Amino acid sequence: MKKFLIIAAMMASATSLMAQKANNGLSWALETGIGTEWEIGGRAQYALNNWLSWDVVNAKYALDFNDNYNWNEFTVQTGLRGFSPTFGPNLKAFLGLDLGYGLMWKDGNSSHFALDVTAGLYVWKNVYMGYGFGMMTGDNDWKHKDHLFRIGFDF
Repeated sequence: MKKFLIIAAMMASATSLMAQKANNGLSWALETGIGTEWEIGGRAQYALNNWLSWDVVNAKYALDFNDNYNWNEFTVQTGLRGFSPTFGPNLKAFLGLDLGYGLMWKDGNSSHFALDVTAGLYVWKNVYMGYGFGMMTGDNDWKHKDHLFRIGFDF
């Protein structure tokens, strides 16, 4: 009985230590999205704590479906991502905001300010899905907006 209590106490302390461990450090993510365009991208993310991380670099390629545009797009951005406490069966909500630079090309090319907002839910381990909104602005009050359903995986 004494051995059982010692083993149980060791397991309980190890479990509580694992729960106290902060989620700090560099991680990677891949995601794709479909909506008014199809996009694929990757992100290097540095977790500052369990509630906030810095998207060090977020790079995406997109092919726009709109007949008026039908452009290829490439964006490089940086930003912040906030997380909620875990609720339900390992569910966790998040909100990300990235700002940076975008390049569009078809017959010619043009560069623009790029904004990206993602709101979603981690649904299983490191798999997340949600809504994404992307926008590029150029000269002469030109704006290009996209709405997407995104799914991704954190490594």
